[in-house]
Amino acid sequence: MPKKSSSAVKKEAETIGQGKVLHTYLNDEELEHFKSLLLKRREEVLRDLDILRSSLSEESVEDSINSNYSMHMADHGTETMDREQRFMFIARDEKYLGYIDQALERIRNKTYGVCVKSGKPIPKKRLEAVPHTSVRIEFKENKKK
Repeated sequence: MPKKSSSAVKKEAETIGQGKVLHTYLNDEELEHFKSLLLKRREEVLRDLDILRSSLSEESVEDSINSNYSMHMADHGTETMDREQRFMFIARDEKYLGYIDQALERIRNKTYGVCVKSGKPIPKKRLEAVPHTSVRIEFKENKKK
C-alpha cells in the first residue's frame, strides 16, 4: 500500500466533515500516549525488517558458496519456500509501517481518533488495541464481508 502524504491524510479528513477538518476528541496527553505507542511499534517493525533483510542477504552469500555443490530437490524447494515467506513478511511489515506512519501523521494533524469513514470518534479501547487504525470497528467488520 503506498504511503499517503500529509496533505492526502488531511484531505481525507476534510472530505468527512464537508470541507472542514474534524479535530480529535483526545487531549494532548492522550495523543502523546498513542504517539509513544506507535513509535514503539514502529521501532519494533524496523528492527524486524532489518533482521529479515539481513537474513536474505546472508542467504545470498551462502547460496553463491553452495552453488558448486549439488542440492537435493526437496532441500532446494524448502529453501525457496522459506525465502518467499521472508519476502512476504517483509511486504507485510512494510505495509504495517505505512499504517503506523499514517497514524502518526493524523496525530500531527490533530485528526487522530476520528473515523475516516463516518467522522465519529474511534473508541479509546479500540485505539489501545489497534493504535494505527483509522476506522471504527463496524467499518472494519463490513470490509471483511
